[in-house]
Amino acid sequence: MLAELGEQPARSLFGDFLKGARSAFSRWREARQLDPQEIEEVARDLNISPTELVSLMFAPSESLESLGKRLAYEQLSEEALAVSHADELRDLRRVCSQCSEKTRCARDIRRKRMATPSKYCPNEPTLRLLALEALQEHSAQVLAIPIRLA
Repeated sequence: MLAELGEQPARSLFGDFLKGARSAFSRWREARQLDPQEIEEVARDLNISPTELVSLMFAPSESLESLGKRLAYEQLSEEALAVSHADELRDLRRVCSQCSEKTRCARDIRRKRMATPSKYCPNEPTLRLLALEALQEHSAQVLAIPIRLA
């Protein structure tokens, strides 16, 4: 009946908690296998501090899912950004994973309220600039297509 109405079944608070706890424990177990030197090397390769790397390792994956949805809303490809704006994408991920508004962001995305992030999202200015740049590049490509008149 829920499928007919297009509604989502209510999520279990305990189920969500259990899923989050399992995910956190799994990340903790993986992090314990790394020695401090490995963490420093990876952090240096990513151009972030070891503290930020550990913070990212323990960030809930939902925050990165939310970022992916925000990128899609702005019509930005995460794969394309990884090539053309790797530093900016890394910063977007870092900021998103450390954001204190994850719950609000996820709720707004679920409700398709994409206008409100401008009120609280620290990544919003960067997302808007990247979207504007992509639009300008697309417009330039369209205008550069030679038109043949018969």
